[in-house]
Amino acid sequence: MSSISPNHGPRSETESAPIGRRERRKLEVRARIYSVARELFTKQGFEATTVDEIAEMADVAPATFFNHFQSKQALLRLMTGEVVEHLHAMTVESLVGEGKSVERLRAFIARAANDIAESRGVARETLLELMRLDATPDGPHPYLARLFEPFVNLIAEGQRAGEIRTDRDAAFLTQMAVGMMNSAITNWLANPDYPVEDGLVDATEFALETLRRQPKIS
Repeated sequence: MSSISPNHGPRSETESAPIGRRERRKLEVRARIYSVARELFTKQGFEATTVDEIAEMADVAPATFFNHFQSKQALLRLMTGEVVEHLHAMTVESLVGEGKSVERLRAFIARAANDIAESRGVARETLLELMRLDATPDGPHPYLARLFEPFVNLIAEGQRAGEIRTDRDAAFLTQMAVGMMNSAITNWLANPDYPVEDGLVDATEFALETLRRQPKIS
């Protein structure tokens, strides 16, 4: 029985199958290398992991590793892209929805701290790589702009609900609050032993105190 190609007309299985098998094999090997690298980076850190270790655990020759990835750094860049997508999805899921804006922000930070705790070493390396890749001399990191909007919307909702101060606009308050929370991340990037999970929670609580609507003094 023949298969139909929309561009080339009928094509037999014997003609197409060998190419398909080769491509599947390449994809399987690439996925295995990537999975092993992620596991090793998480367990022992990026710097402590060697290409030879990745190749051995993935059951491929080191030369095969380089057929798929130029370097360890190339693997880290792929992981960094995944981190951006995960952060964006997590931001939208945590900050958009029902409930008080303050509690939604707390839930987001708790989730972020938990993610860091589960893969501390690779999380720090991917964030450092993100800073290197996205740094621009003329403004903030592009990834921040993508993550910023859900925070602004959350603050604006809190203002309308009377939970958050209204003497400043939502964008300014978001900038200040995110800056406070980022201080914990910055400390961690400078010092890998810094307790970033606790620091994030403490910085968030301080930011919330700043954001809360203050009672009028008569």
